[in-house]
Amino acid sequence: MGEQKRYLLGIDGGGTKTHAILVGLDGTVVTECLVGPSNLHKLGVDKAAQSLFDAITECCKKAGCTSEELVSIVIGAAGAGRAAEKTALVDRLMLIGTRNKFLLKTITIESDARIALEAAFAGAPGVVLISGTGSIALYRTEEGQLIRAGGWGDIIGDEGSGFAISRDALNAVMRQHDGRSEKTLLTKKALQYFGVDQVDQLITKIYHDDADIAAFAPDVFDACNERDRVAYGVLVRNSNELVELVRVLVMQVRPKKKLPMCMMGGLLESENVYSKMVKEKIVHALPHVVVQKPKFSAAFGAAILGLSAFR
Repeated sequence: MGEQKRYLLGIDGGGTKTHAILVGLDGTVVTECLVGPSNLHKLGVDKAAQSLFDAITECCKKAGCTSEELVSIVIGAAGAGRAAEKTALVDRLMLIGTRNKFLLKTITIESDARIALEAAFAGAPGVVLISGTGSIALYRTEEGQLIRAGGWGDIIGDEGSGFAISRDALNAVMRQHDGRSEKTLLTKKALQYFGVDQVDQLITKIYHDDADIAAFAPDVFDACNERDRVAYGVLVRNSNELVELVRVLVMQVRPKKKLPMCMMGGLLESENVYSKMVKEKIVHALPHVVVQKPKFSAAFGAAILGLSAFR
């Protein structure tokens, strides 16, 4: 009999989608899959765990990998920054695995920023700036110290994120409705996005119907591209907030040489009016920061962290 195969799973669990990558212990990618969102704060422990379990089983099914062969799972989970939340998520995943006769062994929960940092620089120093549903910046210094700015959730933080952009845009819609602000294309776009006929009806959608507010951000980009001054102002303010996250981290350490930085997350990884604005502002305000592409995807960053235990 040959030696039993052993696999490791790296997962990037975000507010919009969950990306899983199955690798061998030599780091070779075997397969990958995408399922729905698994943000802990947005979905709660039960739904987030189920989404993560779906990603695990789908990847294993594609590769013909059994639960015995899956020796480690590393999950970068948006919204799972605190120990109690990590424990609750692991416990729930283990329970779902037991119920489905797919027993899970070692599960490690990391923050989404931590796996993004690994994906960006594969252990080397640098800054990651993430803007998706939420936002955060994380810096690994030359000495290996990790320092962060932002990432405090949509009520008291997440400036420059999809949620913040959408919230500010919707505030502009209500200001126009009251006569407190100039007219904006955002009103028409908000009515279309939320599927209502009148501005008053937005209130029910937003406060009572569990609408995905952050996903309205691309409509704000569209309004800006259509030369809407209000939408442009929303993006300028939020892009400034992201630059500030990077600036405060860099000023704490004041690196002696050029510092690599990667822009990650759904809003910054794609080419759009906002990512372009953020990049231009960083290059202008922080000339010693060098913006570059990440080496790997965030899910592979999770796998890299897991593989370090087998080195």
